Amino acid sequence: MSGKPQSPENQARQLIVAYQQYQAEAESLVRELGLIQMTAEGLDKAISAIGALSKAAEGQEMLVPIGSGSFAYAKLSSADRVVVNVGGGVSIEKPAEEAMEMLRARRSAISESSKKINEALAKIEQEMARIQAALERLERELQKQGGSEGFVQ
Repeated sequence: MSGKPQSPENQARQLIVAYQQYQAEAESLVRELGLIQMTAEGLDKAISAIGALSKAAEGQEMLVPIGSGSFAYAKLSSADRVVVNVGGGVSIEKPAEEAMEMLRARRSAISESSKKINEALAKIEQEMARIQAALERLERELQKQGGSEGFVQ
């Protein structure tokens, strides 16, 4: 590659490619944030449910969700122990308070991940705005030179 400056058209092409790459990365991060939000909501529900169970009496009849908005009647046999997923498809029985602490720690980690992804997304959006402005400048420059059909996103 020579030291010769690039033409505005080539600069624009490179900027458009970079913009599209940032756009794809931003879309991926938004999808990841959606998954994180669903996980956070599930953790919040589990923490709330364990809290509610701790106030229930053993033998108390309750409705247990079985999916698709359906419930089954059940009697609580133990309010102080729950079964929690510890990862890798493995679930273990834990004291309710210990399970709540474990779930709160997961929730905290999820919140931190969400914060980092939002920060990365903000940086990408800033870079996309910078590229957009550069493309607009190049487009004006090309129009002054008398030949552009426009390429700003």
